[in-house]
Amino acid sequence: MKIMFVCLGNICRSPLAHGIALYYAKKDNLKNIEFESCGMYGEPEGCSTHRGSQKIIKERLNFTFTKPSRHWQRTDYDTYDLILCMDNSNKNDVMDDLKGKDSQQKVKLFREFDPKGTGEVPDPYYTGGFDLVFDMCERTVINLLDMVKTNKLQ
Repeated sequence: MKIMFVCLGNICRSPLAHGIALYYAKKDNLKNIEFESCGMYGEPEGCSTHRGSQKIIKERLNFTFTKPSRHWQRTDYDTYDLILCMDNSNKNDVMDDLKGKDSQQKVKLFREFDPKGTGEVPDPYYTGGFDLVFDMCERTVINLLDMVKTNKLQ
């Protein structure tokens, strides 16, 4: 299974979810799963993961994660099995780019997999709420990976 996380600039939320997913997939010895993250707009390609996201992953998981930002590409739809968007704006942008494709099964809001509720992941670039965003991402990723392990998500 290949999972793509999508946010605005690919420097805060989507790389945070990406890093958390890599950490827990490795911890759980999940080998048949791949992750990537991207942004719709915002930051130029190649920017580093925001220092707030890097810092919270290091503090909470003792795990170092950073990646160069990259933009969404229409070909990502064919490459990834599940495309998880951090907010409705990101999801609408992906869906608009995929006009004519049956994308409802693949493109979802990330927090549809959050056991504590649905909705959007707030952007800590503007709010500074990296702790809140980390908590949302961690429990959502753990639930998502549990679904993969129990074949509830294929």
